[in-house]
Amino acid sequence: MMKETKRRMEFFSLYDHTNIEKHLEKMALKGWLIEDIGSYFWKYQKIEPKKLRFSVVYYPKAVNEGTVVSADRQHFIDMCTSGGWKYIINQGQMHIFCTKDENTPPIETDPEIQIECIHKFAKHEIIYNYCFAATCFLVLFAAFIYRIWKEPIEAIDNHLYKIWDAPFIVGFSVYNIINYLSWYKKAKSAAENGEFTDTKKLIKIEVLLWAPIYLFSAVLEFFSFLRLRYILFILGLILFAVILFYLFKKIRSAVYKSEREDKAKIKIKNIIAVFLVIAYVAAGIFAYIIIPKPYTHVREHTDEIFVKSYNIYHDDDAPLDISAFADIGNKTISREKFVDESVLIKQSSWTIYSIEEDDDLYLKYEITDVRFSPIIERCKNELIYNHYIFDYKKIDCSAEYEIYRQHDENGEKGNRFVFCDNNRIIEVHFGFELSEKEIIFAAEKLMNANI
Repeated sequence: MMKETKRRMEFFSLYDHTNIEKHLEKMALKGWLIEDIGSYFWKYQKIEPKKLRFSVVYYPKAVNEGTVVSADRQHFIDMCTSGGWKYIINQGQMHIFCTKDENTPPIETDPEIQIECIHKFAKHEIIYNYCFAATCFLVLFAAFIYRIWKEPIEAIDNHLYKIWDAPFIVGFSVYNIINYLSWYKKAKSAAENGEFTDTKKLIKIEVLLWAPIYLFSAVLEFFSFLRLRYILFILGLILFAVILFYLFKKIRSAVYKSEREDKAKIKIKNIIAVFLVIAYVAAGIFAYIIIPKPYTHVREHTDEIFVKSYNIYHDDDAPLDISAFADIGNKTISREKFVDESVLIKQSSWTIYSIEEDDDLYLKYEITDVRFSPIIERCKNELIYNHYIFDYKKIDCSAEYEIYRQHDENGEKGNRFVFCDNNRIIEVHFGFELSEKEIIFAAEKLMNANI
């Protein structure tokens, strides 16, 4: 059984009629005729391999897609088909025709008319769209730079992955505009002498740039919330799915080449597909169970009905622990670690607390290592002077580091601190009172931590 249709991702800009015509001719020789043109995928219908000529022509007016073809456009199509061409399909203003006869005269013979029709179409598809895209991303990028100046840590931590592709998109848009205008200038000059200049192949920015960049950004953002165990687990599932899909295609091909009846072939194919899906799900469940977990799962019965569950992460490398300040005895302590890195900063966070009911033992700290010297003072300003909830005040003690303590709106001392030295800024929240000696000890331990 042979597939009657197939879809392919194509990289053509729709103004590029020269390369589109060549491509459609190659596809016809392979036995595929264009049936539908989408934003990213083109659909082809199976035909007998044959040599066809294609002509891509642009209707000068805007086209409202629908079931009813306007009288003007129908007249345009009739004029094109009157010379022996067959109308195939259109995508907006772009119309595609084909013919078997190699001697059929071209639909448009006047180079000046061809160039102007292409330019009317390309102005909207290339110049206006790319100018709009470049302008939008320039505005976003400028807003992000301003945000970095005001609140660099929050901006880099939460928004960097969303904006790092802006310079590439702006550059690619400008490149495409210049490349097209360069062709148009040469083509218009040549058309005055009765010569037509073939269009240049402009790669579609949406397919080759935007889609991969945003897919990559989404993957990075998704994996940033996962621990190594889950990252390896997901990558393993993806690899196993690819292997099973390849195996399924090989088995299906062997089944279709056999001498069984078509109904039997379809039945066997469906049975194999169901079996492989079951095997995939079973393998995923089995792998999830047997892979060692980086935590201990604790269930706490608070009453006869309600049950609390905790995942207790053990981090023996935490530079500062509650046990340095209090006797934890046999208490169950949860230790969670999170690391987030970018080109400009690295942030390492620890949350350490007791899960015992009515226990206030709590310690949370975030170590920010600034890798770009010019923004160090801006980062300090964000955490110390421009804090949106608390007012931090520098305290005088015998420590060799800058130490700031949080005060509430009434001037009362809190248990939040900021330690600063060189390119390291640390924000700490204690769930208990500390002496001056303990504050200095905490600052020294965290400042000298190798993470």
